[in-house]
This record gives sequence, structure tokens and C-alpha cells, in this order.
Amino acid sequence: MYFSLALGLVLPCMAIWMRLATGTWLHPAAFFPMWWSFAAILPMVIAHDEPVSPWAVIWVIAASIVVSLAGIAGNGGVKTYRTPHPPGASRLEGQLLAWPMLIALVLGLGSSLLFAFSAGVSIADLTNISRLVVVSNQMYVARYGEGAGASPPLSSQALLPFVYLAPVLGGIVFVISRKWGWKFLALCTLLPAIAVTILQTTKAAVLFSASLWLSAYFASRLRVGILKVYTRSHLILAAVLGALTTAFFFGVGLARMAATDTSLAAVVRVKLITAAFGHMSVFSTWLTEHWSQSFSPTLGTFTFAGPLEILGFQRRVPGIFGNVVELVAGETSNIYTGFRPLIEDFSIPGALAVLAILGFVSGAAFKGVSRGNAGWVPVLIAAFMTILWTPITWFWIYNSLTATVVAIGLMVVIVRILRGSAAAHTRGDNIVGTA
Repeated sequence: MYFSLALGLVLPCMAIWMRLATGTWLHPAAFFPMWWSFAAILPMVIAHDEPVSPWAVIWVIAASIVVSLAGIAGNGGVKTYRTPHPPGASRLEGQLLAWPMLIALVLGLGSSLLFAFSAGVSIADLTNISRLVVVSNQMYVARYGEGAGASPPLSSQALLPFVYLAPVLGGIVFVISRKWGWKFLALCTLLPAIAVTILQTTKAAVLFSASLWLSAYFASRLRVGILKVYTRSHLILAAVLGALTTAFFFGVGLARMAATDTSLAAVVRVKLITAAFGHMSVFSTWLTEHWSQSFSPTLGTFTFAGPLEILGFQRRVPGIFGNVVELVAGETSNIYTGFRPLIEDFSIPGALAVLAILGFVSGAAFKGVSRGNAGWVPVLIAAFMTILWTPITWFWIYNSLTATVVAIGLMVVIVRILRGSAAAHTRGDNIVGTA
């Protein structure tokens, strides 16, 4: 483990080097190794009893090198070129994004309400903490216990994409809106995901929404010429929200056991630590076993499970990988990181090639957004989100998230068309008026 930890120190050195060369942590060449500096080293420090082979760390280093070099290529070089006066969002653009955000917020909350009502949960249950804990436990047993596999009602599933569309729009609106009322509503776009987590005791919804919000937030800040990431306000908020999120997930862990006291605190703590920091050991175990197996490429079955299901070519299996890894702490985990789907589908060289494409597209999107081109914002959001989720799984496995990215892309296209039409109309009026 000490050798693996020593190898892992290459990652922050690479990240700092890339940051100094590019001028910002938002450049994919710096962003990927920076994120994996936390994702690879913290598990070996906090969950130090869980073994991590040097080969797993070497893979992460290789992946970081490939993404960084491809990101530089996509950006057309190391330097970050910014337009001296980035165009701000127009009033029309703000309205065209803010109102859909509000609608998505309401519909996202409606998804959880329909799910709750279909399961016989009353309004009184939702306002009573003790009863809510029992309900959450019942939902958890229904999903993972005997007879698991029961699907939520179609009405609830149909509204589920709005749970993720709301925070993407929220991250954008928070940056471009000048009114604090809209900024407050932009922060509230995380509520639908919190409702999903409370009712279904699944942490993924909150993690997805928070990642989408942050990806949209930083991409939008870059568009208006703001490159800073580690500001004082960001660090303070990160510390506060990190503590609140830990407490929230601790409560969710107790709810899964239908407990409201702290007698099971030690059990929940172990579960949280293994869930948050067990991925390196899980990936390491799988990678060690993968070497001895014959290669049988599945060519995108896992990597693009979401888009393939949307297009009707296959049906995505919940959990993707049914087998789990036994951890030293006594828990099991199937969080194999985003690298396993790539390696399963395309082999190790092929996985590096896919990561190179990710880096190149990320670099090209970074270049476009940093020069004030709003059309690249959805691409950069998808790139940030893909990178943020590599310690957990491959982002494009999920059809709801894939649909969210496509929806944001379409909305940006519509906004640009309408804004261009409005600008042309204004120019026409000016010409007529001066004739």
C-alpha cells in the first residue's frame, strides 16, 4: 500500500504542473489529474486497510497523461486564450433558461410525489420524521430486498429526467442571472434529488444533481471569463456543504436500517467510508483478475448503455455489473470506477483511446467556451460531468443523464436561434428608424 501511495503522489505533481502551464484548473489537462489526485489518494489514506495494487495507480496515472495530452491538443496548445470582453447573457437568454428551470424544478419534485403516492405514502408520512424513516426503509427493502426489481410508476419515471435537468439549468442560471430571486431558485434545483434520496435512500440522485450543478456552474463561469476555482468563498462553502452532505448521508444510512438513534452509528460510518473510498480497492481487485481472463470486447455495451437503451438497441441492466467485491471492512461494493466499462468494452489500449477522445473533446469545448462561445457550454458540461464521475462509473451508462445532456444541447441551440432572430429584428428596426 505504501508503494501505491507513493506512486499516487505523481498525480498532484502532474495536476499542479498542468495548472501552472494552462493557467486554470478548469482546463481538462489540469482538471482530470487534479480530480484523481483526490479520488486516488484519499482512499489509500482514509480506507488504508483496503488493498490497492500499484498497477491500479499506474493505470490512473496513464489515464491522466492521456486525457491531459489530448486536452492540450483539443485546446490547440497549452495556453488558455480568452476573449478580452466575453459577451454576457442577454435578458432573453436568461428568461429562456430561467423559466424552464422553474418548470423542471416543479416537475422534478412531482416525480418524487408520484412515487410516494403510488406506494401509499400520505402527506402526513412526509412531514413526520419517524414515519418517514420507516417509509424510506420500506422503499429500500422493496428495491433491494426479496422481490426487488419492482419499478416505480411510469408517471414518476417520465418525470425523472427533470430531477437532473433542473440542476443543470440551475448552475447556468445562477451565473448568468442578475436577480437574486432567480439565483435562490437556482440553488433550490437540488431539492428534487434530495427528495429522491430521502424517499428511496439512494445517494446517487444527490451526487448526480450536485455534479451536474457544479459542471454547469463552472462551465458558465468560464464562458463569462471567470477561471478561478479555489476561491475563499468556494472553499468555505465546500467545507460547510461537505459537512452537511456527510450528515445527510449518515441519516440516509440510518433510514435504510429503519433506525432513528445513533446506536448503529459505527455500522453506518463503515458503510459510508467504504462507499466513498472503496472504489480504488474495488477497481484494483477487478483489474488484477482481468489480467488472467481472455479478452472478449463488448464494444460499447457498457460504455454507452444509456444511449443504446434510449435508441432501443438494448435494455440496461440496473447496477450494470452484478458481481461485487468483498472489502476488508466487511462490506461489499460494485463501484468499479468508470474505467472498468471502458476496459471491458475496448481493452486497455482501446480504453486509453476513448479517454484520449474525451480529453480532445474536452479541450476543444474548453477552448470554445473560454472564447465566449455559448454553443460549447453543453459539451463542456458533459465533459466535466464525465470526468467527475470517473471515480464512480461511466457517465454515459445512464439514459436519464444522457437525455439531460441532449436536452441542454437542444435548449442552447434554441436560445441561440431565438437570440439571433431577436438581434436581427433589432438591427432591422434600427435601419428603418434611421432611414
